Amino acid sequence: MKLEDQQQRFEKNWEKQRPLFGTKSWAKDPNFLFFIEIPLPLELRTEMEQISQELAACVKQKGLWVSPAKMRITVALPGRMGVHFQGNEEGFMKKKLEALTQEFPPFELSLGDVNCFPEVLFREVYDEGRHLLRLHQRISEEIPFAQNPEFQHEHFLPHISLFYGEGNPALFDHPAFARKRKPTKMKVDRLFFGKARDDKEEYEKHILEEFKFLS
Repeated sequence: MKLEDQQQRFEKNWEKQRPLFGTKSWAKDPNFLFFIEIPLPLELRTEMEQISQELAACVKQKGLWVSPAKMRITVALPGRMGVHFQGNEEGFMKKKLEALTQEFPPFELSLGDVNCFPEVLFREVYDEGRHLLRLHQRISEEIPFAQNPEFQHEHFLPHISLFYGEGNPALFDHPAFARKRKPTKMKVDRLFFGKARDDKEEYEKHILEEFKFLS
């Protein structure tokens, strides 16, 4: 998909989702949720922290602001053990990811404007070289489990979540709100496999394995 086409997709999402922001509350997962993600590089954390602070200062909101250290690009959500796959398939997924990451060299993405879903505020991710899309498709092919199959393949919309929870449409009408952001390059050289929620039933992400792309 060309850059112009990706920009158009995000614009359509903004037009559709903006009126819905704040109408849906983010709910914590009731069970262990496994994920496959790309971490935010250390050198971009200051910039992302500044963006979050600027947005949070516009209006008080209930919910969870994601710290830059925990910001990720979700590539796939295999789902929950016992619901979408069995316990012995956790090792299967790790082996698949170890092999798949050796099919890809490190690549570059671009971070764009602020956008939203009804319960999530996020920053757009552009994949002009189609590396991320190919990675997503290969993982979807090789790991046939999905928490949200409706968001796979052509419906995959890469983003970095900034805020989860009860939104407030007044955020977008605040005079200090700025959706437009200067594009920022993001280097990708690794993939995380992990699960959310700990043994005390608190929502917390835990990295189980880290895979580096072919160097």
